[in-house]
Amino acid sequence: MKKSGLSLILFFLVAMMSYPMTTIAKNLENDSLKVDICIIGGDNYFVYKIPKHLHNNTPYYEMKNNIESSLASHWKVGDAHYEAQQSDVAYTFFIKDLIHDKQNGQMKIAIPYNILVGMFAENEAIQLRILTSKLTDWKVNAKDWATLGFVEPLTYFSDQEYVYEGAVNELLQQRVGHFNGTVIKGQIVLHSVIYFNFIIVQLIACIFLSKRLKNRIIEDPENMHQFRKLNYMYQIIPIMIIVMQIVFLVMSGLLTAFSIYFNPGVDLLVIVGPILFNIVLLPMFFATIESEISKELENNSFDSDM
Repeated sequence: MKKSGLSLILFFLVAMMSYPMTTIAKNLENDSLKVDICIIGGDNYFVYKIPKHLHNNTPYYEMKNNIESSLASHWKVGDAHYEAQQSDVAYTFFIKDLIHDKQNGQMKIAIPYNILVGMFAENEAIQLRILTSKLTDWKVNAKDWATLGFVEPLTYFSDQEYVYEGAVNELLQQRVGHFNGTVIKGQIVLHSVIYFNFIIVQLIACIFLSKRLKNRIIEDPENMHQFRKLNYMYQIIPIMIIVMQIVFLVMSGLLTAFSIYFNPGVDLLVIVGPILFNIVLLPMFFATIESEISKELENNSFDSDM
């Protein structure tokens, strides 16, 4: 009893000590400036998450204009907007010409840090995050990311992250970030083959299940009274195949890899085409089956009367 009571007391003491440390860590995280560089192909964009207290009474629209004018001195800025959140304000700027050289799966990006973050105080803490496809390999200034203070956290979706945490001044000292990216063609081909093979799996499933449904009703015509219920039940597996196809597209990295590798328009066709085809297969096999079954039952009834 004494040991259990002592353990309980120690548990509460550890919990009480860790709570303020966790709170302080969260406050430090919320107080820092965050900049996301999203390299996703056609619609590349920057996101600035600026804590409200760092605005120093500057109106949000004026802050947006200040950042936009700095970015516009080097890039072609498209749509720009901001969204006020609980503790910070998120400013999003779409950059039309972020990738200045792109050919045969090779990409080059140059980011002058004075243009990116030069509008902030040099001693300001900043988190710079690069987001791109898992199926691409990037180097900064022809070096490994770790040598310049970047870390690569584990991600579960299609994006790969490179995160830098430090002061604005440390970034400014690096002057320009030269990012060279390469599409990992072997992996993208392998994942593409798997992605397009969902069409074959869907086709086989629809043929097999529609025939099973048809035979079940013809063998027992009483099941025709619950045709809709059975029809929906036999479509569950094809619908699950479509869901698995979408999950694979997102989790594998193909979603952003296609956008980076292919030109606008072609990437949309490659991304959406296989999913739409699998969706179209459902009515092709299951929407017309009721009339086919009815005709066959009528023919069977006529033959039995003869």
